[in-house]
Amino acid sequence: MKKILPMLFLAFCLNPHLSQVYCQTEHSQPVVAVLDFKNTTKKFYLSELQKSFPALLKTELSQKKSLFIVERQKIDDILMEQDFVLSDLSEDKDKQTKVGNLIGADYIITGDISESGKLIRIDVAITKISNGQVVGEKVIAPSKEQAGIMAKMLAQNIVFQLTGEGRRMEKIKLRGAPTGSLLITSVALGAVTAVSFSNKKKYDKDYRNATSLNKINDTYTKANNWNKAAYAAAGVTVIAVGAYIIALIKNKNSQLEVLAEDNTGTSLSWSVQPMLDTNARKVSAGMNLSIQF
Repeated sequence: MKKILPMLFLAFCLNPHLSQVYCQTEHSQPVVAVLDFKNTTKKFYLSELQKSFPALLKTELSQKKSLFIVERQKIDDILMEQDFVLSDLSEDKDKQTKVGNLIGADYIITGDISESGKLIRIDVAITKISNGQVVGEKVIAPSKEQAGIMAKMLAQNIVFQLTGEGRRMEKIKLRGAPTGSLLITSVALGAVTAVSFSNKKKYDKDYRNATSLNKINDTYTKANNWNKAAYAAAGVTVIAVGAYIIALIKNKNSQLEVLAEDNTGTSLSWSVQPMLDTNARKVSAGMNLSIQF
């Protein structure tokens, strides 16, 4: 019997299907599987984000030591065996649970990509395989160009949601139009313009006061050069000031933050507990109401 048991165990684990169910490596940290996301808008410009974002999120989650992320190939193998379509799993909790158990995941993450006004919104649903409980996280950004920042924020908030590690990221400031550098450039160009017009005025005066032919030619040439330089500098200064004003308006009217919000909402719990009035020697009923946000 002692010789037979190890051989049976070895044969059991060499079976591709059974080994995934019974012979998985134990992990002390929660095991998470990231599935495909849905583009609920059906708009083409978000199709690329729909395809790339799960990989971005998986990469960010893989860097968190408190989670173990299931490899995509393992998920694909199980789906092929079960003849499941990955895109169908986002709405089928029974299939999610079955796939989660087969790949040894504690949690499965699915997501929706949508629009919120002019902003891009990504909602993720985190399903606990053992009991089907679902919690959510979301992130909102000005455009799909902030996909990396959105993945970073969601990954941290998912880790916090599942393990309590670190802290929630509520927002990340984005760099707006460079108003500071445009202001400095405008001031510098304004100074160059002022110096140019001052020199032009000086040589104009010298030209009018010149008596010799050489002096007249010299001062005229200098006055003419400074005149060209002054108007050129003035033109560039106007452009720089205009760019500065446009940058100010753009920054004021633009969303310059990536925002996160918990989708779990509020929960209301209540209980009725007996209270004993020792002075009156009577038992009365009281309600204990607690609200969690």
